[in-house]
Amino acid sequence: MSRLGSALPAEHPPRGRAGSTPSPSGNFAVHELGEGRLEPTHPVERVQKVLQIDATGAPPNLLERLLVGSYITGHDQVLITARGGITPAQRLEIHRVVDRTLGMTVVGDTPTSVEVQNFVDPGKFELPRLIHRVVQMLRTELGICRTALLESDVRQLPTLESMEEEIDQLYLLMVRQLLLSSDSPRIARSIDVASHHYQIGDRLVAKMLEVLGDLIHGIGTELEGHLPGLHRMPPNLVHLLASRIERLEHLLAHTMDAFGRLSVIDANATLNEIGQMLTKDANLGQMISRGVPDRKVAIAAQRIACDLVMALEMLIVVNEVTINRSVEPESLGHTGDRGRLSAREAPVPPRISAPSAYR
Repeated sequence: MSRLGSALPAEHPPRGRAGSTPSPSGNFAVHELGEGRLEPTHPVERVQKVLQIDATGAPPNLLERLLVGSYITGHDQVLITARGGITPAQRLEIHRVVDRTLGMTVVGDTPTSVEVQNFVDPGKFELPRLIHRVVQMLRTELGICRTALLESDVRQLPTLESMEEEIDQLYLLMVRQLLLSSDSPRIARSIDVASHHYQIGDRLVAKMLEVLGDLIHGIGTELEGHLPGLHRMPPNLVHLLASRIERLEHLLAHTMDAFGRLSVIDANATLNEIGQMLTKDANLGQMISRGVPDRKVAIAAQRIACDLVMALEMLIVVNEVTINRSVEPESLGHTGDRGRLSAREAPVPPRISAPSAYR
């Protein structure tokens, strides 16, 4: 798709990895994992996966969801047919999902069938770079929301829609890469997933970031629809919501920095800080209802507060993945059977300044 190049970071030469040595028989290669460990891998190219879907009588939205499922489970080609022909509604569903999925294209379109091809190379994009791109966009969205709330400026709010679409596209791409890597050590190495132990955690983190994008988009929607009224709220409530948006951005940066460095101390400090914030904000909804007489504005402000709380809960999950991963067998193998307790300034909680890895 035309957006594929613009949505992803510029490619860099692959990092040095252990090499593969052909076996005498030529049927497989031996990949060196280090410390005397070897792993057999097949040098042949991945077999193309083809899925056929009979869409006859399919209920609304099922075909769209099946196409998404075929994409993330690694199918390269999907042939959709229906007795009596593809209906206009079904054709609309097909093109709707194709238009918002990276690397998915309609290559054949007749009255009786539609052929869809997924052109994404399963090992082309490293997972940390995809996560980095998503985090960048999430932080940009939060900055736009905070600026709109403080300055009553709606000019950048419409851009949240396209950014949210891109986050959804990258989420599907991450899941596709991870599921394909579960069957192929070669693909796992190509996308920089060090161990199969990490794949479930990586999928969970990707999902939490995607849900976080939905929540921030929801905040933007409330701001765009009710900004004049929200800006007329008592100044203390306006600045309270704005400060919570800013704090969420900082906590997101700290969370993903700890995840990338596998820092138990920093993840634990962020969890403690989130716990304190959730306790402090327990009565935020009541404060809004008492301080905002306009019912519609009060409801919009409460929805923003609710989305902020749910966003913090997404970050809790990511930090828990970091801590759990630190005691995975593969992680302990690299740290001498000791959990990593490193921090930027252990054991002081994370600083407010954004980590360079996620600027």
